[in-house]
Amino acid sequence: MAGLSAKAKSRVYSSLEKYARSGMGMEKACDSLLRQPRVGSAEKKIYRGILKGLSQGRTIGDSLNLSGGVASPLEVEVVSASEEGGMLEKGFGHLAEYFRRLYQTRRRILKGLTYPIVLIHLAVPISTLAVTAFRQFSIEGVGTGPNFSSAFWNMGKAMGVAYAIIFLLILGAFFLTKMARHSGAIDSLLNLIPLLGKARKSVAMERFSQVFEIFLLAGKKMSDALLGAGSASGSGLLREASAVGAEIVADGDPLASALYSAPGAFPNDFARGVAAAEESGQLDRELAEWSRYYSEAAKESMEQLAEWAPKLFYWAILFFVAFLIIRSALAYRDLLMNLLENSGF
Repeated sequence: MAGLSAKAKSRVYSSLEKYARSGMGMEKACDSLLRQPRVGSAEKKIYRGILKGLSQGRTIGDSLNLSGGVASPLEVEVVSASEEGGMLEKGFGHLAEYFRRLYQTRRRILKGLTYPIVLIHLAVPISTLAVTAFRQFSIEGVGTGPNFSSAFWNMGKAMGVAYAIIFLLILGAFFLTKMARHSGAIDSLLNLIPLLGKARKSVAMERFSQVFEIFLLAGKKMSDALLGAGSASGSGLLREASAVGAEIVADGDPLASALYSAPGAFPNDFARGVAAAEESGQLDRELAEWSRYYSEAAKESMEQLAEWAPKLFYWAILFFVAFLIIRSALAYRDLLMNLLENSGF
């Protein structure tokens, strides 16, 4: 999400949804948004990219690609699918809600991480200096351990290694998440992570259900609906399963057969509900209900992630601090033993 925070993106797509719902053209909408005061440069790139693309005869989804990397490929796919289905406001509305949830989740996690981060920045220097002081002290006045200059160096090196590990973890998570959009194997691997996996699956199924409903209401072929929904889901697992399912449906088999062919991608309850709705002619209504269900599930799972992620990190920090305390205690014990030996006891 280069250049725009999740909060800012939520505001952008919420504004675009209002204009799309009112029936105003995107040219007028973007012109109006550009004239608003205090619009950031990254936000302007989205509106100008849409205007430039529309002037070239492109679709709104394709025009987002001209925003200089501000809009991610996932946003382009969601907008393109909803635009093709004739319900652009739904695509904008989904993105606004998704980024709003993402912003709130990140905010709660960072707020919960404040105390453990402060704790680790206090524990490392204090314990390092304490160990150095204990090892330096002796009755003769000459210590056997490292001096304080080397202690400060080791302390800085330890914190640098910690920062490097955190940076690599964040970088790795970014690339894995990006690859998971097209790779079912990586997507499945990320879905196994407690809390995070549940949130990812709920959001992907919410997006899949919404886009599938949009395509059906627009009268698109079932195979096209599967392909469009799978592409816009942001899940490599759903994308691959939808591609296979589209071929099954194109051969004349019912939608239920396509869903049942990929039990790892489509939950059993979802597949059974869609199968019953397909036979009874209530498929659009069923998808709308599943969309609402997964929307609530996504909201709940992201709230759980925001609640428990800081707690797990806090306990990990506590164990590390406990290790530092034990190390300091052992250094103090060695000091006492040396004092007792040198005093003749």
